[in-house]
Amino acid sequence: MLAVALAVLAPTGCGGAKAEVDPVVAEFQVIERTCYAGDHTACAALGQRFEAGQGTDPDVVKAGLFYEEGCRGGDQVACGRLGRMLRLGIGVVRDEQRAIDLLSVACRSGDLPSCVQWGAMHEIGQGVPRNLGLALRLYKGACDQKNPAGCSHLGSMFADGAEVLQDLYKAAELFAYACDAGFPPACAHLGNLYESGRGAPRDMARALALYERSCSLGAGSGCLLQGLVYHKGLGTPIDESKARDLFARSCDVGHAIGCAYAVRLFEGGPGLTPDARRAEAYRMRGCVYGSGGLCHELGERCQQPGATCGAGKAWHWLVRACANGHSTACVQAGQVIEKGGVYAGQPVAADRGRACQMYRRACRLGDAMGCQAERSVPLGEAAPAAAAVPAGE
Repeated sequence: MLAVALAVLAPTGCGGAKAEVDPVVAEFQVIERTCYAGDHTACAALGQRFEAGQGTDPDVVKAGLFYEEGCRGGDQVACGRLGRMLRLGIGVVRDEQRAIDLLSVACRSGDLPSCVQWGAMHEIGQGVPRNLGLALRLYKGACDQKNPAGCSHLGSMFADGAEVLQDLYKAAELFAYACDAGFPPACAHLGNLYESGRGAPRDMARALALYERSCSLGAGSGCLLQGLVYHKGLGTPIDESKARDLFARSCDVGHAIGCAYAVRLFEGGPGLTPDARRAEAYRMRGCVYGSGGLCHELGERCQQPGATCGAGKAWHWLVRACANGHSTACVQAGQVIEKGGVYAGQPVAADRGRACQMYRRACRLGDAMGCQAERSVPLGEAAPAAAAVPAGE
């Protein structure tokens, strides 16, 4: 059926000869039309195409919108992918509670990638009490069913000695399986073992090859680590131009740390010509991909003389920085909300309950000032402990 649809999309030129059509682009167009016709499963598939850049330019914001549509129609794979984006703040404002709801249901419905993401939240205590035992069971359950991501996360637990005896050789074995099975981050993890000589013979050339493979398969972590090799001159001459390209590539596929490195090198460096426009573009992209630090920078830049940001944008970025885990931004936003007033042209109503939420988040992120500020808010005016941090959009 899809082949017939692709043939219909192929236009004919003079003399009736069919013009060549990229089959990946043609498939994207078919899925797009099917989604717009009301097929929720097609919308889920369209989200995957936008996230991976298959048949179109990568666009995680659009990916999130189409996952939302697919999930609304009951597609649990779409719900799981949306849950992952909400968990990491990729293309959407981070919403840990909704991520938990979506991932837990999708996992119970049999979606193994959702089980892995749900396990990751329990491993680090993100939005739920930390539970390494449950994380281990979720990873192992997914790995036993040959899910490469599950095996890779299980490998990380063996590498760290989390809830299991540390076994770097077992970790390397699991990373190798997941890498060979096509899970790009596992190639980066395995490369890191070769780089450090932990669980594998120290071999910088092998590590670089694995980083390159990971990056070529679309893992931002692989591009980041490959870029760091050239940035720091690890077993190879320093090449800042190549490092900058790799950091940018890491950012392009949604890796917020890669965005931060790209920003710094586009701002300038040894042998590099500064490019303020691209630095700002990667700063914006990194914020969208979940970097609280880059969101905070955007807010500060909006307050500088001559800034072109519209009124209220500084406040928008400050609140988003908090939602993305920047503790200083949470404290600053809390201080504004506690008393109310005007922040960089944006009127802010006083709300001690919301201020307490901001301080509580900062405290949980390890900020002592946030803990102190939370204790200073009168208990009678504080919000319930379970209340969510207000989103930036």
